[in-house]
Amino acid sequence: MIAQDTLTSRREFLFCYDIRMGNPNGDPDENRPRILPDGTYYVTDVRLKRFIRDFLKTQGHDILVDNIEGRTTNLTGRVGHYLQQKGQPEANGQELVRIILESFIDARMFGSTLAFKKGEEREAGVKPREWKPEPKTLTGATQIEQGEVLHQAQEVDIRGTSIFASTEERRQGTFTEHFVLRYGLVGFNGIANEHSAAKSLFTDEDYAKLLRAMWKGVRSAGNTRTKAGQVPRLLVNVVYKPGSEFQFGRLLDYVRLEAADGQKAPESWSSPLDYVVDLTLLRDRLEKYAHHVERVEYDRHPDLQLTSEDEDFLKGAASFQVKCLDFDGSGEDGR
Repeated sequence: MIAQDTLTSRREFLFCYDIRMGNPNGDPDENRPRILPDGTYYVTDVRLKRFIRDFLKTQGHDILVDNIEGRTTNLTGRVGHYLQQKGQPEANGQELVRIILESFIDARMFGSTLAFKKGEEREAGVKPREWKPEPKTLTGATQIEQGEVLHQAQEVDIRGTSIFASTEERRQGTFTEHFVLRYGLVGFNGIANEHSAAKSLFTDEDYAKLLRAMWKGVRSAGNTRTKAGQVPRLLVNVVYKPGSEFQFGRLLDYVRLEAADGQKAPESWSSPLDYVVDLTLLRDRLEKYAHHVERVEYDRHPDLQLTSEDEDFLKGAASFQVKCLDFDGSGEDGR
């Protein structure tokens, strides 16, 4: 049951994580790292939301975009199964939507198209009925753009041989091939809107859980071959003043990367020690529009290198409050 007031003001974040010798988001055809026509590698918002959802599930939250006891299902089956478990199998209309929002944190965060289809609930062992949600579309309070690798990166083709033969007749293993990035720092933008939050019942507490799940979820997802080596590196969250109808829109526009030695080519980078993150533009924009800003929150991995001016900024050298979220308990002093 949601008892708190909804999101009190607008929020905006940038989030960066890196991956080494892994595939951050395979394409649907060859499972290669996804790439834009200009050569920029990218990661979909769906991939990041999956990290968030999976971590929230480990923390005991019910997730709308999820399976049923390990079995793949559809929206109708997922909701029908949940309502049956909760003793509310006939809920419909506005009551149905209210139950969905109060029960599933990811529905409050990201919204959903409530495209129920009679008959699909049979797969979940639920009696078919007419579904009439009001409204039929939920706009999530938080919108996340597609992520991008923030520098030129190199794709690597890794080939090997499996231990097991592909058929009983063959005595040798089969050849394997997969594609990874040598290294990539991936950046995302996101905005949480207080007006949408009022409709989706999204609260300040929900938003705090989203930031933590983003930071923790990227790391905890590194238990597969393609995602091993993922590390959260930087999170900057801008909390605007209540009533301020303002946002920058794309905080990543204000992030620059420079080779730490001034020479090493970006496609040859292999760790955060190879580059320095420069937030000069971001600091300038924040100070220029400081009358909209209530505080800036952040977390950063200790291996991430910043300019000395950015270090001073995070220590509180600003005209507004700067606070360290310290998700990993590093003890960094946030002011």
